Amino acid sequence: MSRPRLKDSEQMTIEEFLAFTEERPDGERWELIEGIAILNASPTDYHQTITGNIHGLLWLHQRQQNVTWIPLLGVGTRVPVSPRSLPQPDLMVKGAALTGTPVSDEALVLFEILSKSNTKSDQAWRKRVYASIPNCQHYVTVAQGKPLVTRFDRVSDWDKTEHTRITDALDLPALGVSLSLAEIYRGTPVATS
Repeated sequence: MSRPRLKDSEQMTIEEFLAFTEERPDGERWELIEGIAILNASPTDYHQTITGNIHGLLWLHQRQQNVTWIPLLGVGTRVPVSPRSLPQPDLMVKGAALTGTPVSDEALVLFEILSKSNTKSDQAWRKRVYASIPNCQHYVTVAQGKPLVTRFDRVSDWDKTEHTRITDALDLPALGVSLSLAEIYRGTPVATS
């Protein structure tokens, strides 16, 4: 990441970060990255549409197939390799029961809908820290402006598989789900390009 690294004594802990965000106005989206509280920019309507599409597709599958995993929006995820970080993926699929907290210690699948703020170094950092979550099987990035969905898999030591055609499908073996790119991008200009 391009931010300077603070000394450990200057970094926020997760507990300090949660106390800080508790005092912030509703609607702000904060992440703790290497001990630094980062306020994320407001997402675009394309970003939110794509996130909603994926969440809806997973939610529908979860209900129809009566599986135990749960798709969630905006939950901070502990990453063992970086104990002073609490990134908040756009969407996660939780394998364990709900806890009623804003933090999860696990995730089967994590999704990031890429924005301008997701630099190459940010994407590499997220791949590295998400790979440290013991039960995480897939990390998926979705571009907003073109059909590009990239899946990184634990089973292949986090190698990537890219889907670049609107007629492609994103397979998520850990969930037993296949999502068409046409459905992921429904309602955005990418779906009709």
